[in-house]
Amino acid sequence: MKRKDERFLMRVADMYYNDELSQEVIADKLNVSRTTISRALSNAKKAGYIKIVLDFPSASSVEIEKQLEQTYNIQEAGIALTSAADDPVYEVCKTAARYLARVLKNDMIIGLTWGRTMKQLIDAFEKEQLGKTLKIKGVQVVPFLGTNAPAAEEYDIIRLTYSSLLSSKLSELIRGINYSLPAPMYVQNPELKKLLLQEPEISRTLDKARQCQVALFSIGDLSEQSAVGCLSDGVAETLQDLKKKGGIGETLGRVFDRNGNTIESDFNDHIIGLSLEDLKKIPTRVCIVYDDYKIEATKIALKNGLINVLITDDKIAEELLKD
Repeated sequence: MKRKDERFLMRVADMYYNDELSQEVIADKLNVSRTTISRALSNAKKAGYIKIVLDFPSASSVEIEKQLEQTYNIQEAGIALTSAADDPVYEVCKTAARYLARVLKNDMIIGLTWGRTMKQLIDAFEKEQLGKTLKIKGVQVVPFLGTNAPAAEEYDIIRLTYSSLLSSKLSELIRGINYSLPAPMYVQNPELKKLLLQEPEISRTLDKARQCQVALFSIGDLSEQSAVGCLSDGVAETLQDLKKKGGIGETLGRVFDRNGNTIESDFNDHIIGLSLEDLKKIPTRVCIVYDDYKIEATKIALKNGLINVLITDDKIAEELLKD
């Protein structure tokens, strides 16, 4: 920039940073275009007139978030700092709820799967009263999976975590439009699945789910702690068989291998919901994880493109960055 422009650069910088005027207002006052003001600020920074100091708190998640984004080439990582938290799980779900509130837009279609993590996400969204501050309309909320009665009484809590129930609750909180998926998540007879998929309401909801811009889900492992194992008698044993065939993790009721691909088996013929291939086509795929036993499965899902937005805590983030 020529020396005769130095005064102009300093004047623009002063008006923008000290007077806190917008670029539009400065452009109007100095009778130039907004593009000229933007260019002047950039040149003032290059000339050394502007030195920006970021004074974050000593406990900040910014650096580890950047490392995760670069390591796994994902859109965004949101890390909850939980070392001093009374309820680390809530901190993760609150971070996820705030992310969701930030990205929601008019007429957006969002979908979610099932499980404890999804329920805690919706609970945090409600507790933080995030829906009350949103000025959006026409958001459509779609369940990714059908509904099942658990196989045993000790799994009664799981009844509160099904996809259709959670999508209904979220749509209520954001004053959106809810879609119902009136079908079981798991059917004993594959022929029944074929018949159910021909039902107009079921097929319409699944088609709508495939149109989602944002997917909300978590990752499961194939241990005895997996919620999928309680869907029906014999499912837990089937999951262990799939693990022997190379299964690493599960999401949407689909078991995936080290390449992030669905392990083909008869088990898939019993699940009513989106497939992993459907999930991969959704532009923003938000995974929320807070259980350390899911680290290996999460790492595989990150490496293979199942996840492109990760919400987790600092301890799991550090493990994910290890070789």
